[in-house]
Amino acid sequence: MFKIIMSYAFRNLIRTRLRSFFTLFSVTLIILLYSVLTSVGSSFSKQISDVLDDQDIDIAIQAKHATNPGTSIIDSKVFEGVSTLDGVQVVHSLLIGRKRLEGDKSVVILGVSNFNSFAQRLGFSIVEGREIGKAEAELIIGEKASKVYGFEIGDEIEFDTGQMYSVVGIYSSWMSFLNSGIISDLGSVQRLVARPGKASLLFVKLGDSTRTAELIKKIEKKFPDMRAIESQQLPDYLGPIKSVFYFTDIVSVMTLFIAGAILLNTFIMAISERTKEIGILSAIGWPRQMIISVFLVESLLLSFAGGMLGYLGSYIVFPVLQTNFTSVVTFLPDSPTIATFFNVLLMSFIIGILSTVFPALYGTNIQIAKAIRHE
Repeated sequence: MFKIIMSYAFRNLIRTRLRSFFTLFSVTLIILLYSVLTSVGSSFSKQISDVLDDQDIDIAIQAKHATNPGTSIIDSKVFEGVSTLDGVQVVHSLLIGRKRLEGDKSVVILGVSNFNSFAQRLGFSIVEGREIGKAEAELIIGEKASKVYGFEIGDEIEFDTGQMYSVVGIYSSWMSFLNSGIISDLGSVQRLVARPGKASLLFVKLGDSTRTAELIKKIEKKFPDMRAIESQQLPDYLGPIKSVFYFTDIVSVMTLFIAGAILLNTFIMAISERTKEIGILSAIGWPRQMIISVFLVESLLLSFAGGMLGYLGSYIVFPVLQTNFTSVVTFLPDSPTIATFFNVLLMSFIIGILSTVFPALYGTNIQIAKAIRHE
């Protein structure tokens, strides 16, 4: 029976190949959009979580009213105060800024308090040139950023403030958002972004990680303008990430509705056109469940094919986005995530079933004689 249903379903799709093609094309585009946006949000969140895990960081500190690390401003007094708390082993500062280069190029720049420790803990390596030294106005640039912006070792980068920085090295990192930035020492970046003595985030390592909750309360009590959180919760407090998550959630719901509506419209038309055929199949002994199964198989074939094409298409889209949308290259992974693949499979199944059940039940609930006479 299954072989008969599959053969009949394929024949019907080929028989209306133009409608099947446009339905497939529409579902593919929708799933492609979903795959890209979902992969961006989940990949960036995972990268940040992995960074914190690799650094063995227990607490992250950000200004309480900042919407994202770029707007967070932490005074050096906070750094000094946190460093002296009982149980705190080490505190690292990170300053995050975005600067405009000559023309319309824009880049994320990171200032680190301890470059060697930062590089060692994050596991990136210098692939060309050298690391930044004690000289001012030196920076190293991520491998991806170097390709996107066209900078090489020895180039002078002029920022919109007129300040010139020398590229002394190119580094490689397995983390996309780090590989797309520029790194310099904390003091240089503080001057570059006009935030002397400031930081965006503080990362705290404790001597005893079981005291994390206790130290968080102490920090927030001593510095009421600061928000101290467990390191694994940091992605939930990053403005850009939350915005991406909210947006991808909305897109997920819209994807279900839009793709479902497209398939629903396709099969309402198909069942209406094949009413006489349904009557003939019923007359020769096909049970109602078997007829409904034919339409379900047709729908699932279109939805799964569209889902797979959309997912695979995102492998082509990401390099194009990285090349042409340099302002958001920091947030772009190199490829869609595996989790997105399984989400696409689930969504394809739900879309295929829900878009066909109602029209199939309605279309097969008709008297055989009336169906045969239908024109």
